[in-house]
Amino acid sequence: MQVKDLTTQKVNQTEFGGPNVLKLGESLIPKPNQNQSLIEIHSTSINRADTLQRQGKYPPPKGVTNILGLEFAGYELDTEGNRLRRVMGILSGGGYAQYVAVNKDHLIDVPSNIPLDAAGGISEIYLTAYLQYKLSELKKGNSCLVYAAASGVGQATLQLCNHFGVIGIASCSQLKVQKIQQYTNYIVHRDQSIKDQISQIKQYQPQGVAAVFDCVGQQNYQMTLETLGMDGKWILYGLLTGGSIEKFNLAPLLAKRINLINSTLRSRSDQFKAELAKDFTRTILPVIENGQIAIPIQSVTKVQWNEEGINQIIRLHTEMEQNRNVGKLIVSFQND
Repeated sequence: MQVKDLTTQKVNQTEFGGPNVLKLGESLIPKPNQNQSLIEIHSTSINRADTLQRQGKYPPPKGVTNILGLEFAGYELDTEGNRLRRVMGILSGGGYAQYVAVNKDHLIDVPSNIPLDAAGGISEIYLTAYLQYKLSELKKGNSCLVYAAASGVGQATLQLCNHFGVIGIASCSQLKVQKIQQYTNYIVHRDQSIKDQISQIKQYQPQGVAAVFDCVGQQNYQMTLETLGMDGKWILYGLLTGGSIEKFNLAPLLAKRINLINSTLRSRSDQFKAELAKDFTRTILPVIENGQIAIPIQSVTKVQWNEEGINQIIRLHTEMEQNRNVGKLIVSFQND
């Protein structure tokens, strides 16, 4: 029997809510179209967007599966289910399953020296960070401010800054400073008042930073406006503290000629994602392969397709929502 006729295990969700709404489920294995390949998923990771979708706050794009999971590492299969090569990539959904159909142009070969467990934590953070870095148009010698610097995307961004000769200023909680010190000496503690954080950033960069990478939104908007320099770029890619700002004053944006750039990746076109994957493979993946840029992994959890395995995923969702992780929470599915 061909693999496409079989059923697949998945993490199921029939209602919105806390981590406990996640259940063990089963469905038919996806049938790839002519532009897709069938992938046997070896690993994925828990991303903030997964927890938001689970709560009903971040629906998948129209026509996309409601199965959680925005990245994968695994094996490309032929029509008989034989493994062809090790691949990884981003998804609009479907990573919490044994199999997924993926656009062939989105597949990235996993370097031979990188385990598939670790590869499950590369695509989402580095494609996101690389896209935002390109949008920022930062040049060697520039400086930038990175919010949530201890997150996966935050650590990826700081490492890209180092690679390209940009000064990265990190904003993170004091408990996570030790992890970030390996990437930058410029750190502000978000446990301080906004006023004190602004003062410290201005001591680092009196003329202001050239870009701010912002996944926080409302809570930090004043810090963003005050620390950006002339012609600075505000790269907004998340709203962890909300997007509603009372009495928002546009004057600082005009006075400093601040360029507000909204960046999302999940809803981009297939062509855009294919071009980004190709660019990333050419420019950044070799630097990860040779160890100059690290994969920021908090943990790798080996998960069986049973109730205990689902409980482990529930635990990881809880860990992320409580902001206890510093880096990627990788799930390694034990399919064999």
